[in-house]
Order: sequence, then C-alpha cells, then structure tokens
Amino acid sequence: MAIEVSGERFEELVREALAELPTEFRRYLNGLEVRVEDYPDDELMAEWGLVPPDYPFGMYEGPTLPDVDTPGDFPGTIVLYRRPLEQWCRTEDELGDQVRRTVYHELGHRFGFSDEGMLDELRGGVGVPWSEEEHRAEALRHLRQAEHDLAAAETLLAAGRNDWALDAALAAADRALRAFLLAWGGDPEAIGHDGIPDLLARAVHHDPAFRRFRPLLRLNGISLDMGEAGAPPPAARVRPTVARDAVAHAHDLVAEARAAQGGG
Repeated sequence: MAIEVSGERFEELVREALAELPTEFRRYLNGLEVRVEDYPDDELMAEWGLVPPDYPFGMYEGPTLPDVDTPGDFPGTIVLYRRPLEQWCRTEDELGDQVRRTVYHELGHRFGFSDEGMLDELRGGVGVPWSEEEHRAEALRHLRQAEHDLAAAETLLAAGRNDWALDAALAAADRALRAFLLAWGGDPEAIGHDGIPDLLARAVHHDPAFRRFRPLLRLNGISLDMGEAGAPPPAARVRPTVARDAVAHAHDLVAEARAAQGGG
C-alpha cells in the first residue's frame, strides 16, 4: 500500500536529503531551486514518451556545470514529483530513501552526467550502501509495480486495446525482470538503467531457462510510434496475437519474480 505524508513532511524529507550532501557537492546548490509538484504535466510526459502510471520521480531543468563560467553560482531547478514517489513506497522510511536517491540523481544531471554515466555516489545516494533490507524492499516494490502493470495489460487486452496492452505488458515484464534479479542478489545500481534486452541477458546468465522469454526481444522492438507519414496508427498495427503473447510472457515473468521472493 502506498504511503502518504503531508506536504510539509515531504518538503522536510527533501531538506534532509540536501543536508546529507558532502561539502564538495553542497557548494553547487547556489542558484538552484528545488521544487515539489504532485505530478509532471502532460507536455513533459509526452516529451519523455511516458504514459501513466509510468511517472518520473523528478527532473532537472537548467544549465549543467560544464556550461557555466561561474560554477559556484548558476541557476537551475530540480522538481520532485510527490505522488509518484509516495505511490512507489510503502513506509515513510522508504519514501525518505527514495526522495534522497531522486534528489541526488537529479543533482547529477546538474553536474552534467547522463543517466548512463552517472557517478555511483549520485546514482543511488551519497555514501549510503544498500542494506539487505533495502535490497529486499526494492525487489518487492518492482514486483508490486509489475503486478499493477500486468493487471492493466490484461484489462486492456480484454477491451481490445492491443497497442496499450502491449505497452503495459512490456512494462510489467521489465519490472518483473528487475524484481527477479534483485531477489537473486543483483546489484540495484548495475541494473538501474538496463532495458529489457540487458535485463533478460542477465536473467539468462543466472538461469538459462529464461531463454524461453526471448520472444520479448521481438515484442519489445515493435514500435508504438506513429511511424512514417501515412502509416497506420499503433491501434491498427498491433495484432491481437502480438498483444496476447506479450501479456502471456509478462504473466509468466511475474510468476517467476514471485517465486524468487518466496511468493512475494
């Protein structure tokens, strides 16, 4: 069940995260605005190619450190999205941890790092290793999101929305693979930015039986963009059999993730 805190408490968690920054990082906060909003707006979701419930936790907008002449004072904004963060967590401790991770990650973008090249200290929080309990909690959060996405995929498939069903099933498969790998003991930071191909490769390395999910690579490669001018819209291009296959694979992967965690 999601956690919900007051707006004042959420902002306090943000301040606590900023206070944990080492001195060498804190000096780059001059000129930085840190703002809290409930959700990203529709324009940002469209720009990032995201659809609910796949909301981002935060964003950074502004120049990066290599772009400025006076690195001790340059403008920029970090926005944290309160509701997606709350929906991702079950307890206030988990929420505080995820707020911290998001603040540090977005600060990494201010320094000029891409998602792939993010410093380890900023990717998961400065100087705070993953405890065994946090490791299990992260796996369980991914499993619960996978179950949510799978339920959405099944509902959309039953309604004949094959394009949306495919998209939701792929999201469920992605989350289920992460949950499985984390339950097995995989490094959360190592898999943090992997897509389905890399996640599946890791799973096959651990258990060759996961080769049976290779059709996901083809399904993942089906574009849901509008495509070339005059091309049929996604709703006309995704056949019912494609959507059914995706949902079936997602269902089996969620079952694998549950089993890896002793039934979830």
